[in-house]
Amino acid sequence: MASSNLKQGQHYLECDICHNPVHFTCKKCAVRLCSACVEPHMLTQSKNGHDIVKYNAQNKLEGGECLIHTQQKCSAFCKTCDMPICVICLSFKHNTHETYDLSEKADTVSQFIMKENERLQSMRSELEKILEHIDKRSAALPYVYKQTKNNISSHAKEWHQEIDKTKKAMYKDLDQMQEKHAEILLSQKREFEEMLKKLKNLKQTVFSLAKSKDLLGMINLKLELENQQVPTFIEEIRPAFFQPFKFNERLYFGFIETQESQKLPLGDLTQKHQISSPRQALNVPIVLSVFDAGFQADQYTNNRLYDMVSVDDDRVWAGGERSELRLFDLLGRLRDTVTITDKSMYLTLHEGHVVYTDRNDNTLNKIINGKIDKLFCTGDWKPYGITCNKTGDFLVCLRTSDSKVVRYNSSGDVLQEIQYDSHYQSLFKLPLYVVENGNGDICVADWDKEAVTVVDKFGIFRFSFTGNKISKENFKPSSLTTDSMHHIIITDFKYSRIHMLDRDGQFLRYITPDQGIQRPRAVCVVREGELMVGECLTGIIKRIKYLH
Repeated sequence: MASSNLKQGQHYLECDICHNPVHFTCKKCAVRLCSACVEPHMLTQSKNGHDIVKYNAQNKLEGGECLIHTQQKCSAFCKTCDMPICVICLSFKHNTHETYDLSEKADTVSQFIMKENERLQSMRSELEKILEHIDKRSAALPYVYKQTKNNISSHAKEWHQEIDKTKKAMYKDLDQMQEKHAEILLSQKREFEEMLKKLKNLKQTVFSLAKSKDLLGMINLKLELENQQVPTFIEEIRPAFFQPFKFNERLYFGFIETQESQKLPLGDLTQKHQISSPRQALNVPIVLSVFDAGFQADQYTNNRLYDMVSVDDDRVWAGGERSELRLFDLLGRLRDTVTITDKSMYLTLHEGHVVYTDRNDNTLNKIINGKIDKLFCTGDWKPYGITCNKTGDFLVCLRTSDSKVVRYNSSGDVLQEIQYDSHYQSLFKLPLYVVENGNGDICVADWDKEAVTVVDKFGIFRFSFTGNKISKENFKPSSLTTDSMHHIIITDFKYSRIHMLDRDGQFLRYITPDQGIQRPRAVCVVREGELMVGECLTGIIKRIKYLH
């Protein structure tokens, strides 16, 4: 029924009881009422808690058709059953349930939707980044498999060459065996031909003596026959033959090794990495203590000190040009010494125990109570720098003819390989040291590339730092570490500098103490705002305060 004071085409909604135009609504029961039905409604329902208000058609929300009574429009929401209901449902099945107006439910749902939309939209840039990476990987996939096929072809060619060499060697051996056996047979032939000739002559001699009755001749023949030896055996030669191996491509030639896809956690993409205690850098870093680690110098390079790892706020393990590890406190007092199986060049900490790489047998080794415990082997790949993250996984720099960084669990199972970018180009040349930043980035100091290469936790290339572009100075990274503020701190061995970057690779400053630094290499964070830096050629360790 249209109202005279409405614009043409605009209609009142109907009363839920008598279908007259709506003028009021009961917020308690969530029903629409005309003027005539307000009083009966108040009489039939409890008056306590009912709130009769004027109906605002512009703000009224329609809930669609009722699921039970399809001819009725939903006019309320049942909180008990968590569903929209019509006036019939409200009067009978849901009359004892807690209900409220559709608009209130709409507000709640709308707030939830808006909040979820904000959360999901905040993931957009990260998801777009991952999608871009997937697109690049998809485009590079044919090249990856082509390279694998080329490797198989190259290996097959090597096999063909080796097979030809083996065939020629076997032919030569067979020729020598044939010649030897031919000589034996020829010798046997001559021996038996000579014997048969003697027997033929003997027959004639015997016949002549018997005819002539020559007694002296018979006696001489008798003596000759008594000394005559007849062969009792003959050497039977056995020609060589070829016994082929049953071809087993997995055992001999190689095989296609498939790996299960990894489910790498995306994490909470909306969470921003909060940096704790935004401390200020000191204008001039302060040297708090200086001591000599006492390692001998290499006779060719004069290198002494290679790596350090902090055990806690008060002690560090140091490794250098000797097959031993040394534990110092922050004042330089020697607390422990452990003999190991290789030069102590690359160190990390796992479950409170120092771990080092041994490039003699390609293993990771853990020191527990002064004893060496081999954790696992890296196969044909030589291990260089290592780090252990908070979950107990290892990141290891590996090298053969190529280079890569591999994530292992503590049992030596490969969890992740980082080797190529999205265009199947090698990310590394000679990665020496690796560290995992607090934001999940993996930072690698590459000696031959003269760069620090940073990838995210998925192995996607983020950036490469090749030195301070403002000063345009040369750069030769040796080792690196990170602090609680996600700074990347890099020792520059060749040019005697310590670089500090932010988490995105922006150069912030040089950490140059008042006493200077000479050929720094080993570096680790000990306390908040404090570094231990080892000079490679002098073997001197300096404790440096660089933040307030």
